[in-house]
Amino acid sequence: MLLIFGKFILFYLLGTIAFALYKVMYYSISKKLITKTVEGTKLHWAFNLFVKDGKKLDDSDYFTIAVFAVLCTMLL
Repeated sequence: MLLIFGKFILFYLLGTIAFALYKVMYYSISKKLITKTVEGTKLHWAFNLFVKDGKKLDDSDYFTIAVFAVLCTMLL
């Protein structure tokens, strides 16, 4: 039981770090692309649609990471 709990904690921490880095990189690259595109175009609208405001993880991100960690724990 302790081994399963340890695996979950490990997967949760690794998943949180990886997803946080991904989200920061995705946000910064997308913001640069938004500023380079002309306002009013479809490409500018699409970039604004898929980019959330902020670089921090929110509650839904933590839930997604927890579900991923549980699945990895059950499979390994």
